[in-house]
Amino acid sequence: MSTSGESQVGTSGSLKGNDVFDCSDLLCQGESLLETKSCTVAFGCEVKCISNNMSCWQCLSMAVMESGLVNDFVHMKWEVVRRRLLLRLLTGIGKCFGNRGQIHETHKEIAGDAFTVERAVILYNICWFSLKNYHSKDTRTTCCDLFNIHLPKLVSWLMLAFVLSREVPILLQKVSQLLATVYVLSASTELFPLFSSCKALSESHWASYFHQASLGTHLSYQFFSNTTERCKVQLVDAEGSYVPGSTCREETSNQLRLAPDSIQDLEEFVTKFFVGLPDMTVVCISLLGGAYASLLKDLLLYPTYVHAWMLVSRMNSKSQPVVLLLPVDPVIEAETSDDDANSDSGKLWKSKDVDKHWHCPWGSTVVDNIAPVFKRILEENYLSSSKFPLEDTKRNRTLWWMWRKKLDCRLGKFLRNLEHSWLGPWKYVLLGEWSDRKRLDLVHKKLVCDLKSKCNLDVNESLLKVILGGSKYDFEGEACISQLCLRRCCYVGRVGCFDEAKCGTLSNAFNGVDKQSELAFQLIQEAMSELEGEDSVNREPIILVLDCEVQMLPWENLPILRDQEVYRMPSVGSISVALDKSHHHQEQVGKIVASFPLIDPSDAFYLLNPSGDLSSTQVEFENWFRDQNLEGKAGSAPTAEELVVALKSHDLFIYFGHGSGAQYIPRHEIQKLENCAATLLMGCSSGSLTLNGCYIPQGTPLSYLLAGSPVIVANLWEVTDKDIDRFGKAMLDAWLRERSSLSLGCAQCNLVAEEFEAMTIRSNKGNGKRKARKKKSPETCETSSFNEFCDHRPKIGSFMSQAREACTLPFLIGGSPVCYGIPTGIRRNKDL
Repeated sequence: MSTSGESQVGTSGSLKGNDVFDCSDLLCQGESLLETKSCTVAFGCEVKCISNNMSCWQCLSMAVMESGLVNDFVHMKWEVVRRRLLLRLLTGIGKCFGNRGQIHETHKEIAGDAFTVERAVILYNICWFSLKNYHSKDTRTTCCDLFNIHLPKLVSWLMLAFVLSREVPILLQKVSQLLATVYVLSASTELFPLFSSCKALSESHWASYFHQASLGTHLSYQFFSNTTERCKVQLVDAEGSYVPGSTCREETSNQLRLAPDSIQDLEEFVTKFFVGLPDMTVVCISLLGGAYASLLKDLLLYPTYVHAWMLVSRMNSKSQPVVLLLPVDPVIEAETSDDDANSDSGKLWKSKDVDKHWHCPWGSTVVDNIAPVFKRILEENYLSSSKFPLEDTKRNRTLWWMWRKKLDCRLGKFLRNLEHSWLGPWKYVLLGEWSDRKRLDLVHKKLVCDLKSKCNLDVNESLLKVILGGSKYDFEGEACISQLCLRRCCYVGRVGCFDEAKCGTLSNAFNGVDKQSELAFQLIQEAMSELEGEDSVNREPIILVLDCEVQMLPWENLPILRDQEVYRMPSVGSISVALDKSHHHQEQVGKIVASFPLIDPSDAFYLLNPSGDLSSTQVEFENWFRDQNLEGKAGSAPTAEELVVALKSHDLFIYFGHGSGAQYIPRHEIQKLENCAATLLMGCSSGSLTLNGCYIPQGTPLSYLLAGSPVIVANLWEVTDKDIDRFGKAMLDAWLRERSSLSLGCAQCNLVAEEFEAMTIRSNKGNGKRKARKKKSPETCETSSFNEFCDHRPKIGSFMSQAREACTLPFLIGGSPVCYGIPTGIRRNKDL
């Protein structure tokens, strides 16, 4: 952007009040840059400083500091406002022309060093519109040097925008999503060549990193702020002196910081991120709709419009990430005629509160466009649960249950359709790793050798193991699996990939399934058949990191995940924070440090029916809680101070009442806690998150996570009291049974111990005297005491599937509870 008639702001000049900036110059003037000098700014990039026309921000501030004049400082502040407005105006004009297809009109020179945020906005918009017209280069008129920008240049600009926008969550999210999309496209098709000099990081590393950076950006900053403040407190004692060894883990801090200070450090920063990943599978899911759907249609040259795309990234510390970009088909519910249960609802039912209506907590997202049936089911669930018969007759009760069970069937069918139409053959990417991988490793190793020797294919081994790990499930689409094996851990789904007639109309860039890949597919199928005998495969837990656009969906109830141990976390960085906080807490109380948090379900505090109007729930649990010797309160509301003490001094907080309990202890009071109990919140919508546009999501589970609670079991939508009581009772029973079984030890650990003992006996043969076995040595007893801390024992979330089936309505009620947090084990407190 070239300008004229401006005085330099510095020791000898100031802005003149009668200077008027001509906005037409923004798009009309093509003056060359005047005398320049090099200036290196904070982010390590060398930019041009226009010393005769407009000072860059660094030169301007230095000149004002040298002068020391208040007048110059005031003029500098006015310059701040002026430049900010001009850059916003430029961005707005660029968007207007870009939306009208006049891309060349947006290519104007920007002189001087703009503020980092505004500069990032401009870079992002230039890259967006350049990608939007990526395939229309031959039909455009050359207007400037920005006419033909190669993809590597666009990526470098986006990376710079990523670093510059690191303090602005909403902008960082947009830049990260675009970078993730570009890397997936580059790795999946030859249409987008992107040559990287980085050998340590593949396209799937970059794509998955930027994908996770786009999720929970607001919350990552909140976690970072809380962690930083607590670290400062821990570094000094009560007298204000430094405490040696009381430091915060640098790895955790890096996981929360989404970008480095300099673009030169980005590669090293991303490498450290993957090294510091937790030792468990993390699956990130986003939905890209609206403008992104239009952009991808233009980039992929698809003949038909796709309403939305799903971006899925699977990552852990043990293998290379897998990234999928899949077209999302609308989930449409077949029209059904209303039956007597709800067609005469106005005649048969009356509402408990006529003025109360269902409020959608997420407002409006892309899910409402491609799966509107989900919102309708939740609204009808609210209406049916808040109405009761005018006359309490057997027929009316039957009709009410017919209404409820029909909703339950509709929700179950919706989830099956969602899995089939959105994920299709890639559903196995959501599964956790095998707990016992010996058999899988043998088959995998043989398959890799066969693919190399018989097909001359150097496949990605970690990706191949993911495919084999899902061998229990049916696979569809030979071309899809073969392409995924042959690509670099990134895959772009086809439109209508299950419709063979449509596949023939796609771009030739996605055609390439030859005899070689067919043979590879046959070898993969043979390897899968070898693993078919593994019917009862135990899997490690997974953690879902969901975009705000999709977090309201009960992903845990998809058929493939219904029996899987699943947790939710707002961001990848928050997982490391939770694990680090658990280790720190265990060290403080002098317990054996396990690789995951541990709670004793008998060390619990319950809050039962505090509003006094859930009598059946109180009858169901009050005496049972007393029989278990649990502390708590029933039938009356506690003070916030009582609950604060309970959350800090117990391992588990149990709540059976209305809502999330925030009416008794506000969320901001929860967030002040330095450590917090695991929670079981069985009220309506206790786990629901409220979306507030571009602002941070709000919800009680997030407050508990910020306070350090390792796991929160809560409901996504409204539930009825008796059915959710069945779920809660099943969960508590299972936790207490697991606590009682700890004395039996872990079967897998005992097997390893027996094998080790057998090896010891064999090694001692021929040593002459053999002593008869007596009591276990103290060392052996001490080793066996570690059994309750092993990774093989069931954890809190592993009992969810059983508890769901205890409900009369396993989807409508049983599908509402989800686990926020991280895998949390069960221990026995010796003091109880």
